[in-house]
Amino acid sequence: MQQPAILAGFLLGAWMFLKKEKFTHCEHSVELRELSALQRIEYMEYAAANQINDDGEIEPMKYISALNRMDIKLNAMLVAMATVSPEKMEDPTEMQVLQHSIMRAWPSDALGKAGKLVMALSGMLPPEPAPGESPDGTLGEHDAGKF
Repeated sequence: MQQPAILAGFLLGAWMFLKKEKFTHCEHSVELRELSALQRIEYMEYAAANQINDDGEIEPMKYISALNRMDIKLNAMLVAMATVSPEKMEDPTEMQVLQHSIMRAWPSDALGKAGKLVMALSGMLPPEPAPGESPDGTLGEHDAGKF
């Protein structure tokens, strides 16, 4: 019988089933990976835990600031998860350190683009509409709502 640690090392070490794509911003490149099934669950739990509680009484600028902070944190977590080594993935403290390092080093527009790429690689975005099709899936020229 094979040892679980050996099998886990084989599967995790190779990232054999995950799609990869190079992300380039300002002449610097990094390879981003699709999130594994477990990473996807962990990311969704992280995103749910970091939502903004809008009780209707939050000031507009504080709400905008909270949205911006949430967007940056979520995208930095996606980039961290898509670049982390298997050893660091198990340690929440290491993930948090990596996320903060990314937030310190990356501009917000690059984080947004990289986060979107990771989500696309991971199948977490709806498909792009076909030419002439609106985002809701209807053909633009036949949309009765435009008349």
